[in-house]
Amino acid sequence: MAKEEETFDQYLARSSEDHGFEVCVQHLVMTGCLDAAFSSQLGPEMYNQDEAMMGLCTGLLHDIGKYSNEFQHMIRAASDDE
Repeated sequence: MAKEEETFDQYLARSSEDHGFEVCVQHLVMTGCLDAAFSSQLGPEMYNQDEAMMGLCTGLLHDIGKYSNEFQHMIRAASDDE
């Protein structure tokens, strides 16, 4: 029998004492934009759209595992301990 998946109102990416929680979608979009900007400068041209798109995609996907129930339980439990 398959285990029923839990859903969360917000999926959390990380937390810090200074800033509290960072929501996954915000973290992924900001990282994707930074990766796109850096990646676009890697080619011989001043701006390379293909490399920028690759950077955006890798930034958006780099923490996809944080959408797992296991990670969400872990990050919430860790913040309860602080």
